[in-house]
Amino acid sequence: MGTPLNLWYEEPWGMFLLMRTDRPRRPTCAWGDEIYEYRFHLVRTSLTGEIVGFSNEGNDLAQDYPRLMELLAAHPVPGRYDVPDLGLTGATLPEIITAIYERYVVGQQPAFIYPVVERVPVLRVAEDEPEEYASEVDH
Repeated sequence: MGTPLNLWYEEPWGMFLLMRTDRPRRPTCAWGDEIYEYRFHLVRTSLTGEIVGFSNEGNDLAQDYPRLMELLAAHPVPGRYDVPDLGLTGATLPEIITAIYERYVVGQQPAFIYPVVERVPVLRVAEDEPEEYASEVDH
């Protein structure tokens, strides 16, 4: 068993938030950005600095996952955590983020793909059109 965490994941933006469930709600702030190059935040209480969660707020997990794993390997976060939403017990933070990545990113289709539109030239009057037709088009 590990420290319990709740998971929130924002589908369109690829952002996640993992917050401890065994702490009362208090003001929090993201610390440690310089360690994780703004791809990952340690969420701590404003009063004591105790870690109460983790987030990649403002970043895209699909794009940042490889680099995030490198950063966590270089600067590991100690502890093991339980995330019932992912079916995980006693998992390390890299294992949790990998599970989020595999569930929400790998194999998912984009919600909307912009269609490719072929550009059509602007309507022009051919040189051999009758003069009266050309004047009607100009007006």
